[in-house]
Amino acid sequence: MDSHLDYLENSHNYDSKGMSEEEVEKWGNLLFQMDISLDEKKKALGILANNGNIIAYKHLKKYAEQPDKELETWAQLALGECTVFLHAELMGEDELDFVYTGGGSNNNLIKVYFMLLPLEGKCFEEWQNKITENEVKYVCRDLKCEIEWFVFKADYLSFSLLMPTDIAISTIIEQCVDNCNQFGGFLLEEYYCATGAPDEKEIDEIIQIVRNGIKAENR
Repeated sequence: MDSHLDYLENSHNYDSKGMSEEEVEKWGNLLFQMDISLDEKKKALGILANNGNIIAYKHLKKYAEQPDKELETWAQLALGECTVFLHAELMGEDELDFVYTGGGSNNNLIKVYFMLLPLEGKCFEEWQNKITENEVKYVCRDLKCEIEWFVFKADYLSFSLLMPTDIAISTIIEQCVDNCNQFGGFLLEEYYCATGAPDEKEIDEIIQIVRNGIKAENR
């Protein structure tokens, strides 16, 4: 079975919303154990994806950076889905119906939104924005992705692209960050991704999560 369809058909059979932090940690740690079957890791990915909190997100992000080869697509989709649920939590929504759907010129790509941050205490400069745009375009061309748009601000930059389902999110964004940082190390290695762009009111919350793994205090 195609890995994308396999994920859609089998990853939503687990109710993990009521799990304790200890239980989430247990399932997250399971992903990195060598003696665990792929089926059990699929279960862990489904549980963590649907849990959608910051602990689950951190485990999924780490696993997606170097997943089992057979689970590369599962790891990518689970991370994306967990990010969307985390996004929904920031928006104050109780539930968010979510399914990856085909997009792009051949209806075979998924939409992904990325946010990148400057180093602590720094703001982006115009030359850094230009380098980032050029390097993202280079990576996307090489990996057969389609760029939709860029947004450049002093405290963050973001872009939306359509990417193949058989490429891990981390493959794209980490290559972009590595390439850019060859020109002076101005990008934070941590990043935010989702399937849609956040509202302006959510930006501060997301920046806090990316930098510190916590929400900003209510103002």
